[in-house]
Amino acid sequence: MKKLIFVMTALLLIIHPEKGKASTSDTVVIELNNRSKIVVYTEDRVALKDLEQYDLNKMIKDLNSALRSSKIEKIELQDDNGKKYLKDTTIIFGEGSSAKTKIKIGNMELLVDADEWEDLDDEWDDDLPVRKYHYEEESIDRTRHYFNIDFGLNNWMEGNSFPDENNEPYAVKPWGSWYFGLNSVNRTWISGPLFLDWGMGVSWYNWKMQEAATIIEKGDTNIEFNAAPASYSSIKSKLTAPYLNVTMVPMLDFAKGRRKVKNLERGSISFRTYKKQGIRFGAGGYAGYRLGGSTKYVYTENNKKEKNKNSGNYYLSNFRYGIRAQVGYKGLDLFAMYDLNEVFASGRGPAGSQGMNAITFGITL
Repeated sequence: MKKLIFVMTALLLIIHPEKGKASTSDTVVIELNNRSKIVVYTEDRVALKDLEQYDLNKMIKDLNSALRSSKIEKIELQDDNGKKYLKDTTIIFGEGSSAKTKIKIGNMELLVDADEWEDLDDEWDDDLPVRKYHYEEESIDRTRHYFNIDFGLNNWMEGNSFPDENNEPYAVKPWGSWYFGLNSVNRTWISGPLFLDWGMGVSWYNWKMQEAATIIEKGDTNIEFNAAPASYSSIKSKLTAPYLNVTMVPMLDFAKGRRKVKNLERGSISFRTYKKQGIRFGAGGYAGYRLGGSTKYVYTENNKKEKNKNSGNYYLSNFRYGIRAQVGYKGLDLFAMYDLNEVFASGRGPAGSQGMNAITFGITL
């Protein structure tokens, strides 16, 4: 693995530079103006010629972006494959080299810099110090990728009201009707504080009936919400609909992607947490394709607990699309969604209903 450490040092008339000369056989000092100069360290002139393959302008641009935070102690630009900087380089903040194994979930990241897992057993018995440090990280990459989890509550609206306001048999229980989504998201910087969040994910609607004694069935022409037999002691009844989604939300991020990084390090293992800074908000759209559908009814009869699980389309709409709003402050992000399409196919909803639209709100982890 080839490594290049490029250091730009600003000197305010502290040392008088030698203009355009090599101070030693392996050092080149280039004075840019009265306030700064570039120092390039190489092993020999052959190594100096190898620098031609690197885009130094891009390096300096990234260094300027990173050095906006005075808390960064060291920046190392690495090119694992010895190819051009623009194609393969990753930027590492803090001290040390890039880890061989990285596991990132949400705003947490585990880094393991060991050749073999057996090496970790040896470190476990050693009395190694634990280092803690933190710094602020500016947004350098034009597009940053991450995974997140949407968790919240969902319901459905009939016109401008909820079904429970009219005591309908398909009224949803607000607490317990969970929405869950796993998302792969990219955040692309557009200009100034404007970013674009876009990506794909899988989500699950779970509508839990207000009246547990409700059996959800697919009728000949409509979805039906029928009363359970009186001999059943009903516990739970719900309808589930999974969707594969694409999302696109323009965001105004007044911290411009700046994050606070906390690092806990022991031997070859580092654990980092990232916390966003400032206020951000935005609104956009989404679209999804249904992957299935199922119902679940739980009850007891003759002191025996029973579970009836059935799969089917239940006249659920194959496509969903709607409006999504997001707002965040530092480490807290909230979201809300409203489906513009009806939950059930046209004319296939509960008899007498005016059409129902899904509504969801919650927190993004």
